[in-house]
Amino acid sequence: MRRGTVWWAAAIALAIAAAGAAWWWGRGEEDDEARIRRLVDGAAAAVASRDVNGVVAPLSERFRGHGLDRHGAKQLVALEVLRGAWVSATVAGATVAVDGERAAAQVDAVLARAAGRGKALAELLPGEGSAHRFALRLEREEDGWRVVEAAWRPITLAEALAGPPPAELAPAPDR
Repeated sequence: MRRGTVWWAAAIALAIAAAGAAWWWGRGEEDDEARIRRLVDGAAAAVASRDVNGVVAPLSERFRGHGLDRHGAKQLVALEVLRGAWVSATVAGATVAVDGERAAAQVDAVLARAAGRGKALAELLPGEGSAHRFALRLEREEDGWRVVEAAWRPITLAEALAGPPPAELAPAPDR
């Protein structure tokens, strides 16, 4: 995977959780699935805002994803903010499964570069955008839902527009 593609993938994976508690704390009787969807929906704004702390704040201290821990994720986001690499991110679809204190989400995201700004997803040329499918594992911690693990891979724009598969929870680990 090219370095730029890795960044885009990492940025959106991190940002999927980046809407933070402000997006859902104090919103009444919202269920857990709605809270997680709100995090996903707020991710595009978090990426575009270039707020490094805001992007990584919702990550658990135990976060792991493609060789990054929470500190590594923050460094990566800071580097890309300095480079001015991202312009916009659009969540094309998301599925969520919740089981008590654990949750899983499958998220398709399209990342647009400067040339793609303002275009509909179907109008993006290959050089103007890329799409990725993210598998997120979340756990409820003292201060709310946190992303503890993320994996991602590039997909075609057509796959992103078709939507992600259902989210599935892995068996609970023995503790």
